[in-house]
Amino acid sequence: MTPPHDYRFHQLGNGLRIGSERLREARSVSFGIWIEAGSRHESKGQEGTAHLWEHLAFKGTARRSALDIAKSLDLLGGQSNAYTSREHTCFHARVVDTHLEEALDILADIALEPRPSAEDFSREKDVVLQEIAMVEDDPEDSLMEAFWGAIWPDTSVGHSILGVPDTVRGFALPVMENWRSAHYRPERMLISAAGSLDHDTFQAMVESRFGRLEPGSPPPVPERGVYYPTTLLTERDTEQTHVALSFPGMGAGDDRRFAMSMLNAVLGGNMSSRLFQEVRERRGLAYTVYSFANSMIDQGVLQVYAAVDPDRTGELLSCLRDELDRLARCGVTPEELEHARDHLLSVLYLTLESSEDRMSRLARNQLLLNRYVSPEETAARFEAVTLEDLRALAAEIIDPTQAGLAILGPVIDPRWQEAFKP
Repeated sequence: MTPPHDYRFHQLGNGLRIGSERLREARSVSFGIWIEAGSRHESKGQEGTAHLWEHLAFKGTARRSALDIAKSLDLLGGQSNAYTSREHTCFHARVVDTHLEEALDILADIALEPRPSAEDFSREKDVVLQEIAMVEDDPEDSLMEAFWGAIWPDTSVGHSILGVPDTVRGFALPVMENWRSAHYRPERMLISAAGSLDHDTFQAMVESRFGRLEPGSPPPVPERGVYYPTTLLTERDTEQTHVALSFPGMGAGDDRRFAMSMLNAVLGGNMSSRLFQEVRERRGLAYTVYSFANSMIDQGVLQVYAAVDPDRTGELLSCLRDELDRLARCGVTPEELEHARDHLLSVLYLTLESSEDRMSRLARNQLLLNRYVSPEETAARFEAVTLEDLRALAAEIIDPTQAGLAILGPVIDPRWQEAFKP
């Protein structure tokens, strides 16, 4: 489909990509500096490197102190932040259009020229260690983090984004700077923006700040993980028993991703889903129960989570197994298909009213699919999903021989590890 005239894509000579979308009625503009450098790009012993650099970027540059950065961003009156994922680091902001160039200058400065002192480096390692401890203190987060590493063993896919205490404590700044130099390359960067902007002006802003970057030898392509249907039983003094399931899914660029989104909506993606209605509404087994499709560029998983009174753990496991088995054998009903379709189309249309969501949408489609994807194309792909598509996908994905199971709670019954075995 031909992109609309309000969308523009350009690639600089050094390989850096620029995607922008002008929203005629907006007064704000959102932009993101996306770098293909995440936890999947870390070798063994480097776990947490990408995430720590995201923190260190705000600790000062050659032109700005950490306080200068904080004050400048606050004075703009918008929103700015950064995050690290398994495949990307993103520095992003939303500001009034008159502040676009100043905000871009600040974020470009911290992304390209961080200059943390030795004291900043030591202090920020302690901050990250506290962040890791915070995850460990939360049973749900702790379980899901350990489970992710267990289903992707011996590969960077399974790395914790935050890192692990031993690696974080052992980081040395010169070694981290070498990693950053190898991964923060222009051909691995994308600048996306959506809102009140002029394409040519924005392109000139980006080129003046990023055009001088020299391309380099691309780092090795991250290895593909091998999914392992593990069983992880952990005894811990908690008020509830926390249960997670996994099944091998698909990459974010797979053509079946629209069917997967709809299958997840039927299973546990909203309040009318089968799991929410059966586990919470009919049986009162759990306050929290949901499913989600977790996709990277080339592979992913379908996961389920619920928390239950320890005395009713066996009942929960039986209920989850029955619902998953029924979905795999019988597929979905026509009513469920239409309800899931309407739900996802509504989510799509609502996100189009946000310049932040549109900016992220532009970036993700360019990074994952290497092209512009119009909202109309996405809507048409949801409209095209059939009952047979969902039936075939459910039968393929929900395979008990591929079910991973993780349970964390005050009492562990060894019999639970057989709950999803065929």
